[in-house]
Amino acid sequence: MKKNYMQLGVILLLFIICLSTFRMVWMGFFQNEIQPEIQNGVLDIQSWDLGDKETLILDGEWQFYPSQFIMEEVSRAGSESELLDVPEGWNDILNSSFGYGTYRLQIKVNPDLDQNYGLYIPSIRSSSEVYVNGRKLSSSGKIAKTEEQYTAKNLPQNIVFTADEEGIIDIVIQAANYKDTRSSGLIRSMKFGTEQAISNGTQISSYFQISIIVIFLIHAVYTFILYLIGNRDKYLFYFSILMFSIIITSLLSNGDKLIHQFLNISYDLDFRLANMLLLVGCYALLQCTNHIELPYWRRIFPFYKWSIFGMIGITAFLSIPQILFLFPVYYLFAFIVIVVTFCSIARMYRQNPATNLFLVLSFFAVVHHYIWDIAWREQSIYLTFYPFDLIVAVVCYITVWFKGYFQMHEETKELADSLQRMNQEKDQFLANTSHEFRNPLNSILLLSKAVMDREETVLSERSAGELNTVLNVGKRMNLLLTDLLEARDLNRIKPRLNKQVIALEPIATGVLDLLQLSSDMKQLKMVNKIAKDFPAVYADENRVTQILFNLVGNAVKYTNQGGVTISAVKKENYAEIHVTDTGIGVSGEMKKRLFLPYEQDNATSGMQEGGFGLGLSITKQLVELHGGEIWASSEEAEKTTFTFTLELASPQAAVQLPEQSIQAAVKRAEKGEAELPRLNDGQTPAVLLVDDNPASLLALNSILSEDRYDTVAVTGANQALEEMKKREWDLVISDIMMPEISGYKLTGMIRERYSLTELPVLLLTGGNADIQAAFLAGANDYITKPVEPVELKARMDSLITMKRVAEQQLQFETAWLQAQIQPHFLFNTLNSILALSEWDVEEMRKLLNELSNFLRSKFRFQQLKDLIPLDEELNIVRSYLYIEQVRFGEALQVKWELEDYQGIHVPFLSIQPLVENAVQHGIRNRQGKGTVIIRLKIDSAHSKAIITVEDDGAGIESADIPKILQGESGSESGVGILNVEKRLHQHYGRGLLIDSTLNKGTSVSFEIDI
Repeated sequence: MKKNYMQLGVILLLFIICLSTFRMVWMGFFQNEIQPEIQNGVLDIQSWDLGDKETLILDGEWQFYPSQFIMEEVSRAGSESELLDVPEGWNDILNSSFGYGTYRLQIKVNPDLDQNYGLYIPSIRSSSEVYVNGRKLSSSGKIAKTEEQYTAKNLPQNIVFTADEEGIIDIVIQAANYKDTRSSGLIRSMKFGTEQAISNGTQISSYFQISIIVIFLIHAVYTFILYLIGNRDKYLFYFSILMFSIIITSLLSNGDKLIHQFLNISYDLDFRLANMLLLVGCYALLQCTNHIELPYWRRIFPFYKWSIFGMIGITAFLSIPQILFLFPVYYLFAFIVIVVTFCSIARMYRQNPATNLFLVLSFFAVVHHYIWDIAWREQSIYLTFYPFDLIVAVVCYITVWFKGYFQMHEETKELADSLQRMNQEKDQFLANTSHEFRNPLNSILLLSKAVMDREETVLSERSAGELNTVLNVGKRMNLLLTDLLEARDLNRIKPRLNKQVIALEPIATGVLDLLQLSSDMKQLKMVNKIAKDFPAVYADENRVTQILFNLVGNAVKYTNQGGVTISAVKKENYAEIHVTDTGIGVSGEMKKRLFLPYEQDNATSGMQEGGFGLGLSITKQLVELHGGEIWASSEEAEKTTFTFTLELASPQAAVQLPEQSIQAAVKRAEKGEAELPRLNDGQTPAVLLVDDNPASLLALNSILSEDRYDTVAVTGANQALEEMKKREWDLVISDIMMPEISGYKLTGMIRERYSLTELPVLLLTGGNADIQAAFLAGANDYITKPVEPVELKARMDSLITMKRVAEQQLQFETAWLQAQIQPHFLFNTLNSILALSEWDVEEMRKLLNELSNFLRSKFRFQQLKDLIPLDEELNIVRSYLYIEQVRFGEALQVKWELEDYQGIHVPFLSIQPLVENAVQHGIRNRQGKGTVIIRLKIDSAHSKAIITVEDDGAGIESADIPKILQGESGSESGVGILNVEKRLHQHYGRGLLIDSTLNKGTSVSFEIDI
């Protein structure tokens, strides 16, 4: 803390030095006044050449005629005068501040100069008339020899005149004062100069005063507006009052007293207002700080507050002498404010130095301004208005506000982020809750459907009916869960509508049948008045079902007796659907909030039904998505009618299926499982089921018959990954919401090793999943719980078929790679054999043996998918390289850099195509000798082996490497490299690494697990 105070002291010292330096620079820039010597009331400047920037200060010995108005005397010869130093009041001569008298000064200028002169008089207390060369040029108030005839007014005066023919300027100022008990008469220095010099000085001063007033006014207005439209922060209000007080005080009493140019304000009122505003400003300044937190001051403040209010009221009725008599009291109030403000600011700084430093600077800038202002006045220095101390003070104070605002903005942003995070957590909670509900619901529906299908011939009619009831209730629960998530999804994204031509009557009937159980328990009558031939509408069937389900369910919920009726009427090009109940009605207050989320009328209705209060809100949004409207008409304790509109379909498209056709289609769908064709390759697909819920796994197993699918169920992603290492799988079915590793992450991990066609992934969602995220993770397809068995099996079979077709394609490529022995290779080899038979039979036999080994290895089709010992793969490479070396002789050099490779296995034909590619497309494309290096490096620490095939041939363009690995190069080696790349990914989850430089060579390497 001591260190902070030391830093503050240094900052304040530098701050005050800067302010004072700038003010002195200002004085030096604008104080172009010259102080000539005035003696015996005469100023002789005949030899002077006054410029347009220089002015003279008329301080010195003036002639003073006490208790005389010499311009009114018949003869001035007998007038008695005294010498009086100006600026100085006449109090010592008249022995009173009250009275009257005349000041006189004669200025001698060069008579040859024909120019206008100016005189600026800042203050004459407290009425005056100004004569130049016998002509009255200006006045302020009304002078008189008695108080009754006298009118006080003390305003700055700017006078323009010329000298007489002899170069004489005779200035006579007659003054009177019967109001102000302070020093009277000429109390401020006057300026004399050319008209342009005086005008420039006064205009610049006025401009600066107006500028500072405008700046203060802007702050006063916007803070007051913020106070009115905001949260009524008292600091804004009192800062606005402080600004207005300073503005009005400046206009009344400071500088050029600009307000008097627009309003005729009496001297008394001016004086009262200035001092009242001083007290108001003091109080406002005090309220701009946290002064009430000072320990002892909070007890004293109530007395101070009422004292200052009382003084403001008293001042409004006091005379000027009485106000002047009470000046010590005003100063006391101001001094208390300064002390308390300083203590409050010091306390605020101590609590938060970084934030409140500018508040301290603002305080000292104000104090600095008034100290200099008082000093200038006491020294009778009149300069161009200096605004910068006050501007700095306001800027510093506003900076504190802005820092507070930005801090509040940051806190608000953090709060908003926190609320947004909480909202996301809430959404995630809903998603998780829905998932947890949907898992057992999915199990119930799947197991019930499996039992019905399996035991259809042996189930009694009662048992079948009860199972049907279980299925219907489960579907109802599914709709409720859908409502729970629909509110979130509607706020996040605008769902797509699958609009089609639909009939309303079957949908209404289905909704009423679905809710019949609830209505039967209440003995309600459910009536569908929509005619079968009612015109079709153009809408999303599932969404219309959801709308009607919500409205009818809401009607059943709030109806104890009577019934619920669905009806519809045609209106031009749209249909009006009405859902009417005989329930408790809706209160007038509730109508305003009826379609808002989480709104229920339970409190007034006395109903004890549960729910989230989301149904009507979701319904409204769904209706509006269709371009329709929804409204309610009801009286409390009377029936309620909800009405919504849907677009009618065009007459040409409004073709309805006969009821028998609909029922037949339903029956075909229910029996669709038996009609699904079996996979035509005779192999039972291996399906890996992943779900953390054992009941869900049991349900899936129950509908996936053993004769059609070879299923293995695991309860976690880690177990699934382990199973993938043990055998090959045709399909992975995974739940999305799982602990530790979600379905998204598991899919991404699978995609690191398998492509979309090598191992398809089907994700199970709870209806709340991010489908885009599922596909981005690498899923092939998804299906929503509760799962329909027919749909599930259809999707599974299509994915398995895709996988096997892609697998066959890869096998065909590998087989083609094996058969890719170019004719000229065989011809050249046979020619070499014939040549060797004539001069080296032993070498010929060896070459035949290597060719035999090479061909035998190339045609081992049974090993297409297996790993073989590295030694066998290297033997194929040795045979190939031996044949090529016999053909090319010393033009082909081979280096082997192999570490111990016992026990290492590699994919079949994974190295030989790389070596062949190095010889054919690397070395042979370059003239001269070439070298192929086969390198094996063991990394025991990471259980890895790195195999590299390197040549010093022609090299590859960097831009062509990705094309080669993706099979887009178009070269003859494309299939070989791509085939090796795919099989390495399939086995190890990583492929080839190619590094090549043109005309220097190529290095192709890959990692294997050991």
